Amino acid sequence: MRVLFLLNSLNVGGYEQLMLDVFCHMRRQGHEITTCCLKKKGNLAGEFEQNDIPVIADFVRNRFDMLAPLRVRDALKGEEFDLMFLEMGRNALLAGEFIASALGDPVRVSSIHGTGVLEQGGLFRKGQKALLNRLDGIVSCAHTQSQYLINGEGIDKSLLKVIVNGVDHTRFAPDEQETGPLGDEARRSIATVASLTPEKGHLAFVEAAAIALKTVPDARFYIIGGGPEKERIENAIQSRDLQERVIMLGIRRDLPALLPHFRAVALASVPFRETLPISTMEAMSCGTPTINTNVGSVPDLVEHGVTGLLVPPGDVEALGAAFTELLVDEQKATAMGRAARKRVEEHFTMVRALQEYEEYFFEIVSRGRGSARDTLSSGT
Repeated sequence: MRVLFLLNSLNVGGYEQLMLDVFCHMRRQGHEITTCCLKKKGNLAGEFEQNDIPVIADFVRNRFDMLAPLRVRDALKGEEFDLMFLEMGRNALLAGEFIASALGDPVRVSSIHGTGVLEQGGLFRKGQKALLNRLDGIVSCAHTQSQYLINGEGIDKSLLKVIVNGVDHTRFAPDEQETGPLGDEARRSIATVASLTPEKGHLAFVEAAAIALKTVPDARFYIIGGGPEKERIENAIQSRDLQERVIMLGIRRDLPALLPHFRAVALASVPFRETLPISTMEAMSCGTPTINTNVGSVPDLVEHGVTGLLVPPGDVEALGAAFTELLVDEQKATAMGRAARKRVEEHFTMVRALQEYEEYFFEIVSRGRGSARDTLSSGT
C-alpha cells in the first residue's frame, strides 16, 4: 500500500506521535509512506526520516497562499497513492481535495482528535465540516467523542470509525530503578506533559501548584513541552516567585525514563479540543497516577478514585487539592498507579491500536478501489 500523510507540520504532540507509531508500524510491514508538510517540517520530522519515511515540506509561502496545493502536486508529479491520510485542519483538507486526481484518486481519510464546546462554536466551521464530510472515512479516537461528532458537529455517521488511542506499554512501563533522570526529587513531584498552548491549562497548573505548596512546601512541579505559551507561563511562575518549585523542562524525548518516577502526572485542559490525551495514557502505562480535568473523553480513560483523579475544568482549588492529596498520600498514589497500568494493559495498548489502523486502511482502500485486500499486501 502507498500512503501519503498530509499535514501542516510535524511538531511534537500526541497526534503526531501516534501517527509516527502507526506509520512506522506500516513501514515495517512493507508499505510505502510519504509525509508532506505544507509548512515547515517540524521537530518530529527527523524521527520520521530515521524510520525510512521521507518528509517533504515548505509549500506554503504566506498566510493566504493559494498556490501551495499546486506546489505539492508538482512535487509529487508521477506518484500514485492508495490512501491519503489528511490532518483535520482546513489547509490539509483543501490541498488533499485539490491534488487527489493527480495522484491516482487515492482514498481520502482523516482523523479527529478533538472535542469542542458547542456553546463556543464547536470544533469546525461550516466549510471545514463540508470538507470532512466529502472524505471516504474519518477516524475518531474515543466512543464518546464519536457520538459528539455526530450529534454536535454534524459529521456523517457512515464515515466514522472508532479506533481508540493506544500506548506502547512495553516502552512506557514501570521502572524498578529507585530514581530516574531527575533524581530523588521526582518522587515528590507532579509533572504536566503537553504542548504549551492555551487549551492545555498550564496557568491553572501553576496556580494549583502554588496551592499545593502551602501544604507540601518541599514538592516540585515540572512542565514538559514546548509551544507559543512559554513566555506567558514563565511570567506566571516568576510573578508567584515559584522559580525554584515550578520548573520548565522544555521538550523531552526521554519520557519513558521520566514518567515512572513522578508522584503523579497532571493535565489541566480547558473544555475545548482535549479528547483522549496520549500523555495521560503514557503516564498510566508507566504505573503513575494521573490528575485530569474532566473534559472530552478523559473519563473513558481515567477512572476517578481508581486510576487517578478527575476535577472540574477551571476549578483551580479542586486541582490544587488533588495535587495535595496524592503528594501527601504516597500509598494511595502507588495503588492508583498499579490500577492505571492494569487498565492500559487491558484496554489501551499500542499493539491493538496499530492492528486496528492497518486493518481499517486495508478495508477502506479495498472498498474504495474495489480490489481484494491481498493485492495490497507486501507494499504493492
